[in-house]
Amino acid sequence: MKLTKFVSFAWRCLPRISSAECRNLDFRVHKTILLNLLRNRDYSYNQICPYCKKTENSELDEDEDEIFKDLKNKLRSVRLAQDPHQVFVIQPYIKWGPKMLKNTTPQLQLEEAEALVSTLPQWKVVSSLLVPLTSFDKATLFSKGHLENIVQKTRSQQTISSVFVNVKSLQLHQHLLLEEMLQVPVFDRHSIVINIFKNHAKTKEAKLQVALAEIPYFWTRIKGINEGEVFQVSNVGIGSGQTFEETRIQILRERERKIKAEINKLRENRQLLRSKRKGKEFPTVAVVGYTNAGKTSLIKALTNEAALKPENKLFATLDVTLHAVVLPTNVKVLLVDTIGFISNIPSNLLEPFVVTLEDALWADVIIHVQDLSHPDRKAQEQTVLSTLRTLELPQNLLNSIITVGNKVDKIEEGQEIPEDILQVSCVDGRGLKDLMNILEKQVYKNTGLKKIKIKVPNGGDEYRWLYKEAAVFSVEEDDKNPQFLILGVAISHAKLEKFKYEFIVKASKMK
Repeated sequence: MKLTKFVSFAWRCLPRISSAECRNLDFRVHKTILLNLLRNRDYSYNQICPYCKKTENSELDEDEDEIFKDLKNKLRSVRLAQDPHQVFVIQPYIKWGPKMLKNTTPQLQLEEAEALVSTLPQWKVVSSLLVPLTSFDKATLFSKGHLENIVQKTRSQQTISSVFVNVKSLQLHQHLLLEEMLQVPVFDRHSIVINIFKNHAKTKEAKLQVALAEIPYFWTRIKGINEGEVFQVSNVGIGSGQTFEETRIQILRERERKIKAEINKLRENRQLLRSKRKGKEFPTVAVVGYTNAGKTSLIKALTNEAALKPENKLFATLDVTLHAVVLPTNVKVLLVDTIGFISNIPSNLLEPFVVTLEDALWADVIIHVQDLSHPDRKAQEQTVLSTLRTLELPQNLLNSIITVGNKVDKIEEGQEIPEDILQVSCVDGRGLKDLMNILEKQVYKNTGLKKIKIKVPNGGDEYRWLYKEAAVFSVEEDDKNPQFLILGVAISHAKLEKFKYEFIVKASKMK
């Protein structure tokens, strides 16, 4: 075993030994042994670590998992997010200037923040507050007066167990200062959404994506862990030494690399499945929209799938799922249910889910579902459209989006409804038939499917071929010759050319 290899291995043990653990004699002995191994160039490099009994060839994933869990435990807001909380929600907002939001209101932002908290099991909003700001970059975030008010309220109201500051991501110094002053865990939008993702992730793919989305949050918080960061060992023949912080960074990089490798495997599997679907020429329709707009409910209403269980909560869907529906002309289409979008989150939080959103990139048609009853519908629409543009979708696909206004049954009397949005209700079925007709036209236009009539022998090879390879939507007897049928079929250009070759070109060659 080379010294450099053993040194990198031996250092894996050191980050697990916190200052608290060093009070235990066994851990002090373990650290001393490892340091001696690193410093003594004459030491036998085939020696295993006497404490943990690991060699260079041992499986190190388990060690990395332990170290990563140790790192998570030292991040207070990550560790305590696993527990139920009674939350004081604070909605900061810019009260004037170019950074003031014009497409929504502070009150609507606060209501969404409260909905995010309520999505987590056993979490409850016990208090809320709107706080005007002049900038999000102030060291304390809030002005002196507002900060004193928040501290007084947090400390005096014993039911408050944590504070949620509804900003995209708190800067590290802001986060540390607020936790020190408030004496409770402080969460930002990034950490709350991550925890919702973790709670809703069921499949291996979703869990990997959540794990990758979590890493950027650790990058921003790793310097805030106060655990003897100045400790380092140098003069070991491999450079200037490493601090615990540097070691943690290495661990995060390695974890990130492994997760990305796993996700790339899943991407390859998805590409293979897409190729198979394209080979069978199934048109695909991506159903996208803001979180909790009713995408799954719409798919259930169109397909009548009993197994689909729509839930009235944010980010209920993290995994992309496919659902077959038959259009009026008997063409089978695959509806793709996608993860919901949300505003004001770091871009790197959504990046891991691009592998699933790629199904939208390869779709033939996009249905954009909006919640007509939501007071912040316009801002939600802008969020979805801007997110779709970041995916670099083909312009013709963006230009042909079908916009569906869901939950029309919840519209209050006198509420303004946009005229250019197809109104539907998954509850009473309003608008669903119109949606199917519009969808069919768009599928035909975007895929090049043709509706034609073909005269074939009744029960002949042509008849069977068309039923297998195309969508037959009508059958009529030929008035002039009852031995023939006239089939109305929806067929792609490629399949039509194949039909001509099989039954016209070949037949003419045999004569």
